[in-house]
Amino acid sequence: MLRILAIATLAFLPAALTLAQAGAEKEKEFNVKGTFTKDDPRDAARKGPSQVHTVAMKAGKVYVVDMVSTDVDSYLRLLDPKGNQLDEDDDGGGALNSRIVFNCNKDGEYKILCTTLGAEAKGSYQLTVKTAGGVQKPSTGHTQLIGKPAPDFTSDFAVNGKAGKLSGLKGKIVLLNFWDLRASSSVAILPKLAEWHKAHKDAGLVIVGMSFYMHEIGQRLAFDAKTGGVITAKQADRTSDQELFTAFAKHHKLEYPLWSIPKQDAFAAYDNYVVNGTPQLVLIDRQGVVRMIDINGDKGTAGVETEMKKLLGEK
Repeated sequence: MLRILAIATLAFLPAALTLAQAGAEKEKEFNVKGTFTKDDPRDAARKGPSQVHTVAMKAGKVYVVDMVSTDVDSYLRLLDPKGNQLDEDDDGGGALNSRIVFNCNKDGEYKILCTTLGAEAKGSYQLTVKTAGGVQKPSTGHTQLIGKPAPDFTSDFAVNGKAGKLSGLKGKIVLLNFWDLRASSSVAILPKLAEWHKAHKDAGLVIVGMSFYMHEIGQRLAFDAKTGGVITAKQADRTSDQELFTAFAKHHKLEYPLWSIPKQDAFAAYDNYVVNGTPQLVLIDRQGVVRMIDINGDKGTAGVETEMKKLLGEK
């Protein structure tokens, strides 16, 4: 899955979903075929071509939205009648397909935005919206990871320390931060992460910022010393990306490790951890077991801190 392309990207497993028929009459299935072209408007977050479909939904109904394609890495967004995003998904339908399960609580005209994780992607897709009489709470890719050994990966570059294997940190409480230095949501939680690092590193907390080489997904970037952000560069390679991460960390006073891994390894890691967007925080205990995953950015830091302190107290 080209989940990385969603961060210029960004779940890898099909959602484990059990539909229980309740005998209610189903609505007519919404089914449409579409083709992305270079003339389609760009999705603001993923930068890929996008097309919007409007579907009438009724309160009390459960809707299964599937976007299937063999040409592109599908990405779905569900918006309420006012345009507020309710949900999003990358590969929840398996392979390159997306799936959203929506429990509707208000009648209205909902918008389904179909896009891709590849900025230059072109090709066809099929969108279907079906109703089910009832549904059990879906088991997401994230919930399936809880209580399981953390998938391993190896970095080949590090700011603040040495590159290495995630499994090499066993015995520590690891807070893995999948982040993107271009994204304001990722940057927003950096002060909190820096605070946690200083407060808890001696107690066994290791924070690892996990990212990938920007140039490998066609992003030519350089550090902007004036803003502390990034600007477009004429050329980029692995060395310039490493310089970018180093300068960014220095400017933002990040003292915890920042790891980078090559594109193919990053694809696997982002799939294994079901990363649909950034930031995504993964708490791993001293035995190397995933204990918590949070995707709420700065709104979720209080809950992460509570669980982190709990794990630090465990021996």
